[in-house]
Amino acid sequence: MKSIWSILAVVAVLNIVAIGSLLGWLHSSGRLSRERALAIKQVFTKTVEQERAEQSIREADAMRADDERKLTEKAGMPPKPAGEVIAEQQFRDEQKTQTLQRQQQDLENLRASLLSKLADLESREKKLAAERVAFAEERKRIAENDGQAQFKLALTTLEGQKPKDAKSVLASLIAGRQMPQVVSYLAKMDEGKRAKVVAEFVKDDPAVAADLLERLRTRGMSPPSPTPDPPQAAANEPKQPERP
Repeated sequence: MKSIWSILAVVAVLNIVAIGSLLGWLHSSGRLSRERALAIKQVFTKTVEQERAEQSIREADAMRADDERKLTEKAGMPPKPAGEVIAEQQFRDEQKTQTLQRQQQDLENLRASLLSKLADLESREKKLAAERVAFAEERKRIAENDGQAQFKLALTTLEGQKPKDAKSVLASLIAGRQMPQVVSYLAKMDEGKRAKVVAEFVKDDPAVAADLLERLRTRGMSPPSPTPDPPQAAANEPKQPERP
């Protein structure tokens, strides 16, 4: 038991010596003074809640003092001249007027843009309606032409021609801006004879042959496209020698 007390006594003495040495070193090195020691004591004397309450009181006192200072400064300021007050009011009124004018201009621009888009939409609707009417008329024309006895007679006569001669006749119709009639003849023509006639077009002008094939493909499926100007090949078609 004595040995335990001896050990404890020695440890306590060593701790006291260590603490004393630490305090002596802090004091000799200028890191510890009476004011700092009191500040450390003050930190551990008050609770955290007490420090927060005191800080809140100090902040409230500072805000109140600042408000009183501003009121004092405002009370001590001389009143503004009437001319300066009027000028400031006029300046604010001008700013409001300019803001209103800008807003009105923005509204006018938006209105003009909407009217332009509405006009464009109406134009597209009219164009679509016209295309529908043209499509219906084209379908009707095709049905009428294909069913006429005169058309069948002309088709029979055309099929009796040699492919080169039939091509010349159709080229003359194209030159006369009768492309729909040419497409109707080719559509109702015998498949073998039609291929030979188109081959004659390919020899002279592949572009015209391609246009004819495309029109045959879309015949009755879409509104007719404007008839192009007479192709150069048709315009320059060599004249057939007159037969005696």
